[in-house]
Amino acid sequence: MVGKRGAGIALSSLALVAASVGAPAAQAHGGGHGHAVDCSGREDITYTPGLGLSSSPSAVSVDGTYHCADGPGHLVTATYHTEGTTGGSCLLLAGNRSEETLHYADGGTTVIAYRSGPSVRLVGVNTAVLEGVVVAGRGKGSVAEKSIHTLPAGLPTDCALAGGIKHTIAFTHLSVHP
Repeated sequence: MVGKRGAGIALSSLALVAASVGAPAAQAHGGGHGHAVDCSGREDITYTPGLGLSSSPSAVSVDGTYHCADGPGHLVTATYHTEGTTGGSCLLLAGNRSEETLHYADGGTTVIAYRSGPSVRLVGVNTAVLEGVVVAGRGKGSVAEKSIHTLPAGLPTDCALAGGIKHTIAFTHLSVHP
C-alpha cells in the first residue's frame, strides 16, 4: 500500500511527464536549417534481451513520432527510428549509445548520434537525458538533447522474471541547437 506521501510523489511525477509532453513545441527559433528545433513525442521501445536485474548489455530499438517546431509558427511532424545499446538493468539505465534517424513530413532528415545519458527512476518512471550531435542531414553539427520519460511497463515482478522487460512506452522531448 502506498502512503499519502508516495501517492503525492507519484502524482507529481506523472504531472511532470504530462507537462513535458504536452508543452507546446513553438519555442523553436528560426527555420530548421541552422536554427533551433523543439520536438515532443511518444515512442515504443523494445529491449533484446529484455531488461532484468543484471546489467548485461541489451539492444534497444525505438520507433516514434515527434511533433516539432522548426521556425516561427512552422510545425512539422517527424517519424523516427533509433538503434542502440544500453548497459543498464530495469532498475537503472546507463551507458546508452544510439543513433536516431528522423524523417520529417516535409521530406527532410536528421541523424543524431547519442553518446551519453544519465537516468533516474522515481516511483516507477525512468527519466533519462541523452546528449548528442547531429551527424547528418538537417542541422548537421548541431547539439541535441533528448529527455525520455519511460512509464512502468508492467508489474514490478516482470524485472525479475526470466525474460525481463522487453517492451515499454515513453514520452520524449528533443531540442536541437546550433
